[in-house]
Amino acid sequence: MGIPKALLILACLLPIAAECEQSYRVYTEHPRLWLDTRRLRLLRRERERDSIRWQQLELLLKSGRPLPEEPLVQALEYQVAGDEHAGRLAVNWALERTSGAEAPGWGELRLLAVVFDWCYPLIDEKDRARLAKRMARGVESGAARPGIRSFSAAALAAISLADDWPGSEAALATAFEKRWKKEFLPILQEGGGLLDAPADRVAFLEMCHAAQHNLNFDLWNQAPVFFKQLPYYLLLECYPPPVTIAGHRFHQPSERFTARSDPELQGELARVAELLTSAYETNAVETQFLQGWITHDIYRLGTLSGAPYEFLWMNPYQPGLSYYNVPLYLYDEIGGRLLARSSWDDDAEWIGYFGAELQLFADGHRTLVDPKKQISPIVFPQLAVVAAAGDARFQVRLAEGDDVFVVFLEPGKTYWVKTGEAAFAPHVAGKGGIL
Repeated sequence: MGIPKALLILACLLPIAAECEQSYRVYTEHPRLWLDTRRLRLLRRERERDSIRWQQLELLLKSGRPLPEEPLVQALEYQVAGDEHAGRLAVNWALERTSGAEAPGWGELRLLAVVFDWCYPLIDEKDRARLAKRMARGVESGAARPGIRSFSAAALAAISLADDWPGSEAALATAFEKRWKKEFLPILQEGGGLLDAPADRVAFLEMCHAAQHNLNFDLWNQAPVFFKQLPYYLLLECYPPPVTIAGHRFHQPSERFTARSDPELQGELARVAELLTSAYETNAVETQFLQGWITHDIYRLGTLSGAPYEFLWMNPYQPGLSYYNVPLYLYDEIGGRLLARSSWDDDAEWIGYFGAELQLFADGHRTLVDPKKQISPIVFPQLAVVAAAGDARFQVRLAEGDDVFVVFLEPGKTYWVKTGEAAFAPHVAGKGGIL
């Protein structure tokens, strides 16, 4: 009788194991992308209350000025305000794209996915088939294109097409089981620069929201260490003083010293990434600190390209914590980066070590620190940074509990370190050459 019992126990366990496998079949109804029931209810109430963010978006809609992502804004107006005329304009734009000979690029595919999803009730069966054919080509071609933006756009499109393209489930399974787990996830786990660019960060976070809502797939759980520190990284990566462009105020994310990025675009993308991050995990302490950071209305996006995302992603009723309680520095052991500031005020000093560069921002100016010339430690509240070009000896007085970091070392190399009266002890330089 032992064998039948064993078989019975095994048979009972098989369904449990099957339930643990990730499913890539989409069962959710439209809208699937970003507008879950709670968010859509919030946005409609914001319109009813005539909130400042809705007023801001409505003014842009009525201004007659061309918007950078007009189909998305029109589709959003249809979902929030029930404006069928706006929705049909978005659908017409999408249908015009179906005549293209080449597969859509990631930017077009992303917009097609949003319009198809948000305006689904306005599209008849014949036009759905036309759009599905175009979008499916984009998903298939996007699977071979490099970069997280193409990957994210293809995933959004496959989710949107779940009921209208038989290849949706297989495309999502291939994308996440093969490309995500074998190409992108290892980069995050090893501290690579997958999400260094704000545009890549935004594309990835948009996909995270869609995967969580439609597939019950939490991508953050795949790289928990990286995403636990992401909110702190977003807080500390920016140079302290904001920049003001055409009356709009932006935080400025740090970049390589010789880079010459568009400050308005980078500021917009940095803000959208903050909004997306805060909206993804509302219960974590780290994101609640970030929520406290983004609630300052002086940084509210009012630009043509930023206002739609400010309205879409900002929840002013979400509780936040004061970021003044966040530590003033972040040592990213995975990515080999070190970021610090002297205070949370706009006139604070800032220091950052990443990409084998040590930058110092003080008195309104950014300088590149030469390790051969910087002999004395650079002291900030809570830490000191030593630029070492070789063997080094230095003295620094710190408060109890503060840390000392030595940079410009050889990653993985063992260094003998002596502090005070203690004997020499071996220490291995971490990623980026930080000890």
